[in-house]
Amino acid sequence: MPPNTAIEVGAVRDGVMHLDWNGMLSVKDGYVSGSAEILNTRKYWYSPLGLEHYCDLIRRAAEVRERVHGDVTAVDVDDDGAYVRLTFGINTQSENLGEGFKRILAITAELEEAADAAVEQIGKQVALIASRLSGWGSTSLDTLADTVASATSTDERGRSLEELVSRLFEGVPGFSVTGRIRTATEEIDLSVLNGSDDPRFRRESALILVECKNWSGKCGKNELVAFREKVLNRRTRASLGFLISWNGFARTVDKELLRGSRESAVIVPITGKEIRSAIRSAEFTSLLVGAWERAVST
Repeated sequence: MPPNTAIEVGAVRDGVMHLDWNGMLSVKDGYVSGSAEILNTRKYWYSPLGLEHYCDLIRRAAEVRERVHGDVTAVDVDDDGAYVRLTFGINTQSENLGEGFKRILAITAELEEAADAAVEQIGKQVALIASRLSGWGSTSLDTLADTVASATSTDERGRSLEELVSRLFEGVPGFSVTGRIRTATEEIDLSVLNGSDDPRFRRESALILVECKNWSGKCGKNELVAFREKVLNRRTRASLGFLISWNGFARTVDKELLRGSRESAVIVPITGKEIRSAIRSAEFTSLLVGAWERAVST
């Protein structure tokens, strides 16, 4: 790197630059260092854990690391009421830019780990309480599948399919559904914590995303592309997503899956017909495994 230069790391997809890390890289005393910034606004913060509490957990983790390891420096929080901005530096002992960046990503992930876990735990508790109040789980899976197929209103179609899929994923060993994810720019139907011992799922990320489409027609390429972007946008925490389309997929989806086969994110399409068959045979886990194997071999 040239002296007195700071760079960002990312890739251009569809004409838009997507950053791999929200910060700047530079060289300090001959070694790669990073200057991180976590900036959020209360207006678009939808997590049940307050923004100030979320940032405070990261700040505490950064200060402990600064004291114990010394590779995190200058931890600072600026809260002006509308925005909360957390900044800190990360020093490495690497003269290689690629290796230094990997080290910076690993340290950042460790600092955010406890805060992200708190968000997921609180989100799961809120979703559980809401489910109980709504009578979630009082209908058999067969009856619920019939409701998904016969629902007439948009709200009923969406809610019934979301409940059905949530309950099916909860029944997979090692999976734990935490509810919806909402950010300033997107909403995801279900997030699943991956604690599976299955060798195929164990190699995937700790967070799995699920999108449900109960439309009158088939799901097309555009929906697949949009969902893939949601998976890629999870700060490298997600590598696997299940796209559920009750009425199947258009042929353009197969072509798009082939086009995206070089990307790190794996998108697994599943139809309503496959789900109904899995309910009848009580083999939903086998359905996921088979669909995953087809997706990764495409």
